[in-house]
Amino acid sequence: MRSFGLLLLLVVWIALAPLAGAQQLSWETIHTGLQYARQDIAIEGTDTIHRLHWVRMDLTQRHLHLALTPQFCAGLQMPALDRSAIVASMNASFFSKEFFARGHTVSQGQVWKGNYRLVDSPVLACTSGHRCQALHQAPPQESPAWIDAAAGVQSLVQSGRARSDADDVQCGAFCTTTHPRSAIGLDASGQTMLWVAAEGRQKVVTGLPLAKLARLMHEQGVFDAINFDGGGSTALHVLGQARTQRPDNEPQARAIANAWVISTQAEIDWAPICQKPANASP
Repeated sequence: MRSFGLLLLLVVWIALAPLAGAQQLSWETIHTGLQYARQDIAIEGTDTIHRLHWVRMDLTQRHLHLALTPQFCAGLQMPALDRSAIVASMNASFFSKEFFARGHTVSQGQVWKGNYRLVDSPVLACTSGHRCQALHQAPPQESPAWIDAAAGVQSLVQSGRARSDADDVQCGAFCTTTHPRSAIGLDASGQTMLWVAAEGRQKVVTGLPLAKLARLMHEQGVFDAINFDGGGSTALHVLGQARTQRPDNEPQARAIANAWVISTQAEIDWAPICQKPANASP
């Protein structure tokens, strides 16, 4: 009986170990079931920092609605999503110059056309009732149950294991370089979703290699996580304001393929959000 108790304590310790050294974030409630935090991490021996922006969503809250912008919005800029009903938004898919999305992509049950590299792109897929899952091995085709889904490049945390520096070295420069980053993770219960956007390419703010971002997400209780488009695409907006600052070499908002949004409305009228100005290029 005593050995069983010791074993139980060991299991609990292993489960909580990632959180023991974690920096406690100062969470700001922006809506019931939705919180925001900014995290600055000094880089030892330099005058620079890492700056991360976090959004934590309780997926059991039925008054909050998660969605991916539809394909006819491709080419939008993040400020277009600064509407009263949209309480948070973050860029999502990697994309081609024609704004075709990499990997499986679904918006409100509609499968995107023209996607590429479907099999080797891990997917965050959500079905009805905000039942979301990180699929580190992408299936051959989209599931008809998916309501919203977007793919990334490289998994960050898989079944509670954060990627390592060695994983980054094997991946190459894309993983080891200190780029701005965007990522989404889920806790072990699948009931809490974490967004994180890391700034970078600024005079005093540097981005992150993937392994370091993975460790930071793991410390915050993330069990599974996927890396989404970063660099100049990285942007996180909360309550109609950009919380991330732009890279020094790209001060204007980038046109992107799509974005994840959290809204207080179950149905969003995308047409006025995504219509292009009359003088816009085709």
